[in-house]
Amino acid sequence: MGQSKFDKHYYFGKVYKNYDTFLNFKKLAKDLIKQYSFNSFLDIGCGCGNFTKEIKRQLEKKYKRQCNVRGVDLSEYAVKKANVSFVSVADCRQLPFPDSSFDLVHILGTFAYLESKKDVLEAIKEAYRVCRKKIVFEDVYNIPEKSSDDYDPYRIQFLNQNEWRKLWLEVLKRGDKIEFNKEEIIISKS
Repeated sequence: MGQSKFDKHYYFGKVYKNYDTFLNFKKLAKDLIKQYSFNSFLDIGCGCGNFTKEIKRQLEKKYKRQCNVRGVDLSEYAVKKANVSFVSVADCRQLPFPDSSFDLVHILGTFAYLESKKDVLEAIKEAYRVCRKKIVFEDVYNIPEKSSDDYDPYRIQFLNQNEWRKLWLEVLKRGDKIEFNKEEIIISKS
């Protein structure tokens, strides 16, 4: 997965017209914080960091203190655009964090870009390793029409929920729980 294709033109023109406005990051962060209880958060494949920054802002407002919020992305352009110390360049298959570092690990549209099932399993193992409590996985895509807002020519893995579930089950330990919430897969560690 070459980071060079995820450049300015990817985020502002080629795939997204304007990455900063394609999702309501404020509402998404508010909903995630309302739905799950967490003090620490990792966004794997955070792009330009919009969601990660919003999570940090809202969590710190809620708890009235600094929270361990991090975002990682393979794209040097995206990380530079994020322009904050808590968003850094990293490969999702080799995360630079100790085991059980984050209460909640969030993955939106990241593992779909990995070249092979072997790469996907490495990324799943890493997400699981750095997670303490929950993983919210939102990489479930059908192959969209080219005219669709969800079309991205760089996605490789088009797996349904059951196919992703099977991959996650290869990593989960006894007592862990896996659930579906609409298109999300939620993993709760025991």
